[in-house]
Amino acid sequence: MKTAKRILVYILGFLLLAIGINISKLASLGISPVSSVPYAVELVWGIELGKATIIIYIGLILLQIILLRKDYKIKNLLQFFSTYLLGTLITYTSSEYMLFWVPAPVSYVLKLFYLLISISVIGIGVFLFLTADIMPLPAEGLSQVIVQVSKGKINLGNAKIIVDIGLVLISALISLVFLGSLKSVREGTILTALLVGKVIGFLMKNYKERIRAWVEKAEGEAI
Repeated sequence: MKTAKRILVYILGFLLLAIGINISKLASLGISPVSSVPYAVELVWGIELGKATIIIYIGLILLQIILLRKDYKIKNLLQFFSTYLLGTLITYTSSEYMLFWVPAPVSYVLKLFYLLISISVIGIGVFLFLTADIMPLPAEGLSQVIVQVSKGKINLGNAKIIVDIGLVLISALISLVFLGSLKSVREGTILTALLVGKVIGFLMKNYKERIRAWVEKAEGEAI
């Protein structure tokens, strides 16, 4: 039962993350750093965001394998599952499917409102799948690999910054070369990078133990 609850929290987290990413896309002010390269791929080559996410995240998994070589743990191949899950959820929570009823914002103020909603939803989603503690996404996995390869000289927080900056730079380069402007990276990308962590931190401080207590609670036992 505890395992089933963890999986439920994990999947719910991914669902909310996917919804948040698609709301961010609707806002048209730039998307989160970890989705910036897939978004650039969609804008340039027309590959739907969910499918582009799967392609790019598989690349991040392969990069982990290249960096660690024989030290790569087979269990981390489960990141292929988390990648496929998120990519599929991004596809089916898009404006073509689940969010078909959400109108595209026309004014800048409304776009900012959408962006703030997306930041909150993304933060909740990341908080839930991190709390479930089953398998990280490839971007987080790559951050952990950087820490391991550096033998602890780079801490996890700085490794995450390195990965995020790298993804944003790649996205910006693709956008500039093929589109002539920064369409995949904008002010929304920066705001998301700055604020999602704040949302996650608040939730971790105030709700992490409640979620874990619910997961660990036996049938018929009061929390």
